[in-house]
Amino acid sequence: MATSATPVSDTKPTQPAGALSLSDIQAQCWQQLSEAVDAPDHGFRTPVLATATHGGANARTVVLRKVDTDHRYVWFHTDARADKVLELEATPHALLLFWDAEKQIQIRLGIETRLHTDDYVADEHWQALALSSRKMYLSEHPPGHSIDTPYPGFPVELGSELPDKAQSEAGRPNFAVIECRVLRMEYLHLSRAGQARACFQYEPVSQMTWLVP
Repeated sequence: MATSATPVSDTKPTQPAGALSLSDIQAQCWQQLSEAVDAPDHGFRTPVLATATHGGANARTVVLRKVDTDHRYVWFHTDARADKVLELEATPHALLLFWDAEKQIQIRLGIETRLHTDDYVADEHWQALALSSRKMYLSEHPPGHSIDTPYPGFPVELGSELPDKAQSEAGRPNFAVIECRVLRMEYLHLSRAGQARACFQYEPVSQMTWLVP
């Protein structure tokens, strides 16, 4: 990711007719992220989270659960016992990668994360969680645990059934919310008619600039 681009004025570059301005692109990106929360088929619904590990890196798909466009925060959920929790506690800075194949748009969010487990933030997210999602936190084993036979990720006796609300509460101690403060957003649109790439830096200083694709 480029880090030394010089800011330019918010004017349209040499692009095909109808190209968006930097301000337009920024607003459109946040609108699409917000829309993805309640649209399971949206391209931005399931981003890839990249984290640093001891001597390497890790990546996995997460589900976008909430977006605050005004303050530039996004949230996703995880099992509190998952490796990503330990990785983010050790290195809170991470990257979320979004790809919309239909629109041919990629968004990368540079984030600073904060873990919520036993607080009002986690409680609010848990209360809004569907039973089908709560079911996945009922696992007797932590994610990545080595076992001898395939395991569905929840008590085998549940099968295809959902737990009732009272049963689902057993999964609450395993539930965690990752709050992501967006420090930087990078946009890339692929097109035969002309590609476009832009960066929106929010911290430590706010600026927007075009980048070479």
